[in-house]
Formats: sequence, C-alpha cells, structure tokens
Amino acid sequence: MKGEMPVIFTRNMWSAAHQGYSLHINAFLNKSLLWLALLLLSFGWQNVSHATASPPISLTDWQYRWGDSPFTHQYAEWTIADTMDDSQWQAIAFPSNPPKRQGQQNIWFRTVLPSVTLTDPVIFISSIDLIAEVYLRPQKIYSFGEFDRHGQGDFQGWPWHMISLPADYMGQPLFFRIYSDYTDIGLWGEITLLERSDALLNILNNSHGDLLISAFFAFIALLALAFAVMWQGNRQFIYLGLFSLASAGNLLGESQALQLLVYAPLAKSWLAAISYFSIPVFIALILRYWLIEQAGRIMLRIAQLHIIYVILVIVLSIFGVARLAFFYPVFDALFVLSLLTTLWICIRYFAVMSIEQRWVMAAFGVYALFFLIDMIVAHGLVPWFDFQLAYGGLFFALVLVLISLWHYRQTQTQLREWNMVLESRVNERTAMLQGYVQLEQQRTEGLALMNEFSLRLDNLINRLQRCHNLNEAGRIVCAELPDLMAPAVIQVTLSDEQKSPAADLLPGACYLIEIDDLQQQKQPFISLQIVDLKAETDEVNQLMAQFIARAVDRLSVTLSSIKLRDELRVLSFEDALTGLKNRRFFDQALQRELQMAQRQQQAISLLICDIDHFKQFNDRFGHEAGDMALRAVASLMMEHFRETDIPCRYGGEEFVILMPAASLSEALERARQLLRKVAAKNIQYKGKDLGRLTISIGISSWDGNGSLPEIFLQDADKALYRAKQAGRNQVQTSATHRDR
Repeated sequence: MKGEMPVIFTRNMWSAAHQGYSLHINAFLNKSLLWLALLLLSFGWQNVSHATASPPISLTDWQYRWGDSPFTHQYAEWTIADTMDDSQWQAIAFPSNPPKRQGQQNIWFRTVLPSVTLTDPVIFISSIDLIAEVYLRPQKIYSFGEFDRHGQGDFQGWPWHMISLPADYMGQPLFFRIYSDYTDIGLWGEITLLERSDALLNILNNSHGDLLISAFFAFIALLALAFAVMWQGNRQFIYLGLFSLASAGNLLGESQALQLLVYAPLAKSWLAAISYFSIPVFIALILRYWLIEQAGRIMLRIAQLHIIYVILVIVLSIFGVARLAFFYPVFDALFVLSLLTTLWICIRYFAVMSIEQRWVMAAFGVYALFFLIDMIVAHGLVPWFDFQLAYGGLFFALVLVLISLWHYRQTQTQLREWNMVLESRVNERTAMLQGYVQLEQQRTEGLALMNEFSLRLDNLINRLQRCHNLNEAGRIVCAELPDLMAPAVIQVTLSDEQKSPAADLLPGACYLIEIDDLQQQKQPFISLQIVDLKAETDEVNQLMAQFIARAVDRLSVTLSSIKLRDELRVLSFEDALTGLKNRRFFDQALQRELQMAQRQQQAISLLICDIDHFKQFNDRFGHEAGDMALRAVASLMMEHFRETDIPCRYGGEEFVILMPAASLSEALERARQLLRKVAAKNIQYKGKDLGRLTISIGISSWDGNGSLPEIFLQDADKALYRAKQAGRNQVQTSATHRDR
C-alpha cells in the first residue's frame, strides 16, 4: 500500500535533484547514528512506549468542496470567515475521493481541530494524493509540492507528513488545498492529532519490523545467490535471490523510519516502486522453474509481460511522458490478472504435481492472497488498516529456501549416482572409440581427396560463370570435367534432346546434368557416365559417388543460371503485350542511333504516336478490349514501317518509332499513311465490332547538317501535344521544322 506504510505498494518517479541529497557527509553520519539509536530504543522499550504514549486522536467531521479557492493578497478566500460560503461545503466521512469527481483535479477539505491540550502538537498523515497546502485559518502552516498559478503542480512522491500546529490550534478550522490528476484525490491512511514525540515513536515502532524483514530478505538473497554460484548458475537460486532483493528494496523504500534519515521521497519511492513492479517478474520465473512441464510457457510470457511493463515505467517516467503514480492502477490490474492466471494453473495441475511443486504452489497461494488483500486496502475498497504484506513475501521466500535446499540435496545425491553410471559407460565407450580411430583415418584421406575435387569444381564453375552463352559453357564442361574427376574415369557428352538419355544408361552408373528454362521445365543437357572410380576402399568409392552427385547438382544450377540469363536478356527488351520493343530498349537504341547519325552526318527522324481517347475506350469496353486494341495498333506498325525502323511501345497507349536515315518528308509520309491505316482498322473483340480508333503523331527530324538538337525527343513530344490540341487524328512536326 502507498503512503510509506509497511507494505509493498508505493508510487513515485525519479527526480535527479532533491533537497535531501544536498546533505553534507558529516551531517549524514550524525543523523544515521541518531536514527540507529532511536531504532534500538524502540526495540528495547516498545512496550514501555505503548504504555506511556498518549493515544492519537483521529480527526473527524470532515467537509469537502470541489475546485480551487481564489486568492486575495496571498490568502485563500475560502479560509476567511467573512468570505466563506458554508452552503458549498459537503460532509464526508473520510477526506478522500468524494463522489461526482467528473474530471476535477482541485479540491479543498476542512475540519475543526479538537480542543485537546498537547505540549508539542502535530498532525500525522500517512499520505496525500498528490500535493497539498494546509491552512489554519487563514494562515498557511504547511505545504507539500508547489502550486502554480493554475492551482496545479508536479508529483513529488508519497511520504508521510508531520504538520506542526501553533499553540492556539484548539477549536480552529483546518483546511487542506489539494491537487491531483491521479485516480485518487485527497488524504490516505492515518490522519491523527498527537504529540510529536509520540508520532516519532509510532514511526519507529511501525518501521522496525520492516527493517528486520528487509534484512532477512537480504540474507536470503545472499544465501540464494551464493548457492547459485556454487551450483554453476542454478536458475532456481538466481530467481529466488533476485526476488528477495526486490522484496528487500521495496521494504526499505516503504520504511517510514528511512524518511527520518533522508528526506528524499521521490528517490525513496522510486526504489520501492521499481522493486515492487519487479516482484511479479521473479515470481513468474520461480514458478516457471517449478512448472516447466505444466505451464512453463505461460509463466515465461507473464514474466516477459512484466519486464516490458517495468521498462516502460522507467522510460516513460524519466522522459516525463507520464508520472510514475499513474502506472500503479495499470500495474494493479495487470498483476491481478497474472495472479489469477497463476492460481488457475495451480488449481488445474495441482493433482499431477510433485510434493515439491505442491508446497511451492501452496506458498504462492498464501502470498497471492496477501497481495489481493493489500490491493483491496490500498484502493480504499475496505477501511484502511495496517496490513503487513511483507509477511506473505517472507513466508513465500522461506518455503522456497527450504524446498530449494531439500531439492538441492536430492539433486546432489542423484548426481553422485549418475557419475558412477557415467564412469562405467565412459570405460565402455573408450574401447569403442579405439575402433573408430582407424576408420576415421581412412575417412580423413577420403575427405582430403574430396576437398581437392571441390577446389577443382569451384574453379570450373567460376570459369563457367564468365561464359557468354550456354553452348560455350557446355563445351567447357565436356572438355574439362574428365580431368577434374581424375583418377576416376568418366565419359562426358552433350545429350541429344530428341531422345531420353536415361534409357540408354546403366542405373547407378550415370548422371544427367539438366537445365531449367523460364517455365521451370527441365531439359537434359549433358550426360556423365562413370567408367571406373579407381578407389582403394569402399568408403572412398562411396564418398566419390556422393561428390559426383553433388557436382552434377552444382553444374545443373550453374548452367541453368546461364540459360536463364540469356533468356532474360532477350525478354528484358520486349513488351509482353504487343511484341514491340519496350522503353528500355528504345532508350538505348535512341542514344546509339543518334550518335551514329551525327557521326555519319545522316538524317534521322522520330515519331511519337498516341491513341486518341484511349481512356474512354477502356472505360467503355474494358481493359481486355483495350489490350486487344493496343495489339492491333502495334501489329499495323510492325507491318507498316521499314525493317530498319524501330517501333517501340513507350508506355500505356503511347508508341515511338525511330527511323534511321529517314528525312522529314519521308517520316511525314509514313506517318500520314499510318494515320489512314489505323483509322480504317475495325477493332473486334470476342466477335463484337468495337468501332475504329485514331491516333495523333508528333515528329522530330534532323537532316544531318549542323548540330544534332539536344532535345530531340522533347521536340517530338511537343509536336504530339500540338496534334492533340489541334483536334487529334493528325500529324504535327516540331516547331523547329515549322519555322523552316
């Protein structure tokens, strides 16, 4: 629970700078000695202090009011009698979480201090959500955190608070101004009026048990980790040690007495919170070790989930994305689900568990019950009382220690028995290994020969990969493979694709080197006939046969890649739909032909054609009909132009025709003839007449004199644009030629 109570439930975020860390080392040591002395006194005189201490007085008759008071001259108007509107205040049994919050983040509580005479009166409060100012009408007597001009402030941790009262406190109204954007708002835990000395004694009395249990947890952690080292990293002791360290850290962070030594609520709460968030990780890992067969995977997932949660808490809190306080409700829900899941697993598999596992699960069940009760108290579902969650963790740890030690002893006994069995088996295997040595020597000789063959094969494959075509590679294989396999004798010949070579070869004595084409169909290419292996032992013969089989596979892959490379080279320049050359081919051809024309001072022309209203045609008849129309236009182009001309599909419904040694007049005449042929062509698809299409053409030409235009292609494209602007179904030449 929160509020510095002796349970493992606190919320905080780290603050790099805090006033408690500026203590001088000498003051720190003096304060440490004072604290230890008071702690020892509390141990020895606990019964006496209870007998002589005055009983604390709980504050009652609380009222609350949502919102924040306006301030006049630094005085809160809600604390001034003349400006106080009692009708706005509502009664509440305890100053925490009033109804109808509806997103409110500011609230005031008030009560009237009892008329009890005390020598050094203080008000002790277990915790406040989240920051507060305390007024004894209308004077501010205490503040925790800093309010900004909007009545808001940053989270400062959950320490306990000891508020000093002036001598005239009796019968005076006491006001609490509180801001909280957390799920809880208000005071929490104990709210009592008592003597300062009694409050200090109560703090020490409430803390000495936590400190003793924390020290015992640390001892268990040291013992478990020592066993883990002795047992070569045994996981059960590692997980138990880490669990004990996390429990000790949480208890230390929760200790009320620690606040007397160092006032650093953020750092102290950070220690307790991260330790608390880490406890489920080690619980899940401990249970995974014991339930590896029944539910090991589920336990591992639970541990991983909580590890991710701890990392998110650290990262998001450090970078200010969210305050650490807001991670507690999410953690509580997540932890409850983990506990219920684990308890369900325990119940389900309890009947098939071993005695050790049943004891572990029983101890976990007790600890889980402690956790659930602690969460119920922490969230105010029942009236607050001092619940000792640490005892549940201590019980769980002690049971694990006893079971782990007993299990360790049993394992050591089994290990001694296994060592004796292992020793006898080692003697038997030693005799067997001596027989293997001779066989291994023979195998080593065979492997050395295979290694030499592999180097030869690698060199051959490297040469094949530099071949320009498949026929060249086949000739090299037939010429060099017999020498590669020496001293074995083999015959290598190119296969006749008209017959099946496998029918003429002896089974087990021949191999076929097959190649794949683009359709992934295998074709026999080379046959390899084994004449004589010439090996001294059967084992070498077997290795040789295995190597030949691997060599055939590697050669098949290499030769197939050469064939595929040749086929892809052809296909990469051809448009699959129309059969014309594609744009990639055109880009290379254009540069090549332009350079040739300029070198020879020879005319060259370029036509760009575009099918008119082709999108409307596609929308009306469908894309399959559009593909048919593209093929029809492409077919006319292949028939119409000269063999030296290069018609290409440029993209979509656009075509280009490169005409080497063609003047402007020749190109213009060819273009007009093409217009007429396309316009006269009826497009038919699936027996249905789809009508006729027209095209627009732009021409750019160079007569071979002077310098070749740098924007040859762009000129033709601009001419095509003018043809479309002028009404389509016509030819336009570039602006350069029209100026001439």
